[in-house]
Amino acid sequence: MINELYELARVLDDTQVKRQSWHPKYKPIPNIRQNAPCVRITVSGGKIADISSVSAELGKSIRKYGDNQGTYPCMNLAPLYRITDESVKRELADLKKHPEKIDTACICKMKTWCTQNNWGDKVQKKFRTSMERAHEAEFRSAAARYRPLRCLLEETDYFADPTLLHNELERKAWELLRSVKDTALALMVLFYLGKAGADAESDYGSLSVAFDVLKLIDDNIAAVSNRFVLEVNEHLLHANSPSGAEDQNSEIDAFGICFQPVDEPMPSVKLAGGFEVTLRTMFKGQPCQSRYGRFEGESYPVSSEMRQRLQSALAWIGSEKEQKNRTWIKTDKNEILFAYPSSWPEVPISYTRIFKRMPDMSVTFSAQAEQFLRELLRPKKDGTDTHAEWIRIFILRKIDKARTKIVYTKQTDPAELERCCEAWSRGCGNLPAFPFDKPEDLYPLEAAGILNGFWRRDGDAVTDKYRPYSQYHGIELLMDPKLPVTADLHRLTESAMVIGPLLRKPKCSKAKKKKDIQKEKKIQEAAGKQLLLLGLFLDRMRIRKEDYMENLPYLYGQLLKAADELHELYCDVVRDGQKPQELVGSSMFRSVSESPLRMLPVLSQRIMPYYAWAKVYRRKSDNESRKHAARAGWLYRVCEQITTRLWNSQTVPSRFNDEEKAQLFIGYLASFSEKEMKLEEESNHES
Repeated sequence: MINELYELARVLDDTQVKRQSWHPKYKPIPNIRQNAPCVRITVSGGKIADISSVSAELGKSIRKYGDNQGTYPCMNLAPLYRITDESVKRELADLKKHPEKIDTACICKMKTWCTQNNWGDKVQKKFRTSMERAHEAEFRSAAARYRPLRCLLEETDYFADPTLLHNELERKAWELLRSVKDTALALMVLFYLGKAGADAESDYGSLSVAFDVLKLIDDNIAAVSNRFVLEVNEHLLHANSPSGAEDQNSEIDAFGICFQPVDEPMPSVKLAGGFEVTLRTMFKGQPCQSRYGRFEGESYPVSSEMRQRLQSALAWIGSEKEQKNRTWIKTDKNEILFAYPSSWPEVPISYTRIFKRMPDMSVTFSAQAEQFLRELLRPKKDGTDTHAEWIRIFILRKIDKARTKIVYTKQTDPAELERCCEAWSRGCGNLPAFPFDKPEDLYPLEAAGILNGFWRRDGDAVTDKYRPYSQYHGIELLMDPKLPVTADLHRLTESAMVIGPLLRKPKCSKAKKKKDIQKEKKIQEAAGKQLLLLGLFLDRMRIRKEDYMENLPYLYGQLLKAADELHELYCDVVRDGQKPQELVGSSMFRSVSESPLRMLPVLSQRIMPYYAWAKVYRRKSDNESRKHAARAGWLYRVCEQITTRLWNSQTVPSRFNDEEKAQLFIGYLASFSEKEMKLEEESNHES
C-alpha cells in the first residue's frame, strides 16, 4: 500500500490539494454505538459539573493521545458497580424502559445494590496509565504553547487519584437520577451487569469517557470539539517536528530521504469505510525479516516526514463527506476500492462510478462509462492536455483484526480504460432477444455476486453458504479482457443448469402465483444477470452470437423451448388447463446438458404425441379453436424447422462442454429467431 500512497501523496502535492496530517499518537476514538456511547465528563475546580453523551457525529472528529495501554483525554474505564444478581438485573432493565418509576424510594433501593465496587486494581491501573500520557514530554510541550490544553491538564490533575473520580461520578449519577434527567446514561455509569461466577478482575465491562472543562465550554473551545482537536494536533506535530540533526544523519529511507530512525509502529488511519488500517504492519516473527536480518521498522525504513505524508494522503482519499463515491466505494463488508487520477480536476468527478451501480438504477454501464471517459478526457484548461494521464486503482481488504492488505492494484490510462469498457459492453450484449425483461447490462462489482450464487432445485437461493469469488473479481474481468474465464464459465454453467428449468415451469394458478411471486421474480432476475455474464464469457472465448445461434447446442435449447410451449398448448386445449409439474423440455433440460446424444431419441419420443396432435389440430377452423389452431400450426412448423436446422448443423456430441452448456441455456431461454417469428405471422394470416 505504501507505493500506491506514495504516488497519491505526490499527486496531491503537485496539485496543491490541502489535506490534514495527524500526529501518530493522536488517534480517533472507536465508533460510538447506541449500546456503547462515549460519556463526556465536564469538570470544574475538582468537581464534576456534568456528565452527558457524545453524539456519534461529534465522536467521529474527537481524538485521544496515547497507545493501547492508555490514552488521554479520552479513555476506557468501567461502570462504578458490578451487579450479578439476576433479579436485580431484571429490575434495572425495567427501569431503563420505564424511567418514570424512578423516585426517592427507588433510588434508596438502588443504593443498596452498590455493594461490589467495579473499579478493581486493573481499572485503577488503566486510569493511572492513561493520566500518565498527559505528562509525556511532547504532550506537555504542546500544552505549554496551547492554553486550552494546559487548562484541561490542570483541571483533570485534581482527579489523579481514581477514588476521587469514582466518588464524583457516583455523586453526579445519583443527582441525574433524582432529577429524572438522562436516566439511561446515569444507570450505565453506575451499574455493570456482570456474569455470575466470573472473575470480577476480568469481567468489569467498558465505559468510554472523554474529559472536558466547564471554563473551556464557556470560552467556546470545548475539549470535546473539532476545533480543539485540530489545534492540539498542530501543536503536537510542532512538538514532534524533526530537528536539524535528522538532516545530518547518514541513513536514507526507502524514498531517498535522510532520516533518523524511529522505533514506533507505522501510522494508522480510520477509514470511513468502517475499519482502521495501518500503513504497514511489521512483525519480527515473519521469516522474511529473519532472512535479511532487518526487523520491523528497519525492514522498510520510512522517515517521519514520509509517514505523515502517506497517512494524510490515505485519510484524505478515504474521507466520508468529501470523497465517498468519488475516490472510494465499499465493494464488500471488509473491502474498499480506491481510484485516483494523475492530477485533480477543478470540478470534482467520480472515479468509481463505472465499477458499481449507483442509486439511479436506470443508468446503464455503457452510458456511465461514456460520460466518465468524456469527463476524464476534458482538458484542465483550453489548449492543454487532459487532467488524467493515468488512473491508479487499488483495493484494500481487512484480513483480520490486526491486518489489512492490498489484494488488487492496477494503473491504467484513459485509452486502455475505454478499450476495457467497450469490451465489457460488447460482451454483455453478446446475446439474442429474450421474451422476459432482463437487465440491460452489468456493472463489474455485480459479477462476483452472480458467480457466488448457488441454487437448490426447488428455487431457493443458498448464496450466503459459500462465497468462492472475491467481490473485486469483476474489476479483474473488466480491466483485463484477456483474463482466462474457463473456471468462471464452469461455475456459472453449474448454476445455469439448475436455474434453467425453474424458469420454464408451467403457468400456475392465481393463488399459487401470489404465494411464489417473490421467488419467481428473484429467479428471473438471477437468470437475467447470469445471461449477461454468460454472454461476456462467450465473447471472451470469441464465440459471438452470430455464430453460436447457428450451433447445435443453441438449436437444441430452442427445440426444448418449442417442446415446452407445444406441451403447454396441448394441456390448455385438451386437458382444460390441467398441467403437470414439469413440461417436456424442462424435465429433460439437465439430462440433455449431460448426455445430448442419448437424450435426443428420448426427446423425439416424448414430443411425438403433441407434435402429431398439433399436425391435426392446426386444421381446426371453428371460431373457438381458431386462435389455438393457428398457434398449434406455428409451433408445429417451428419444431419442424428447428429439427431440420439441428439435423443439418453438425453431429450431436455425447457430452456438452461448458461453452456448449452455456449456449444450450441461452437457446432454451431466448426468443425464437426471425425465421420462426415469420412463421407465426404466416399462421396468423392463414387463420
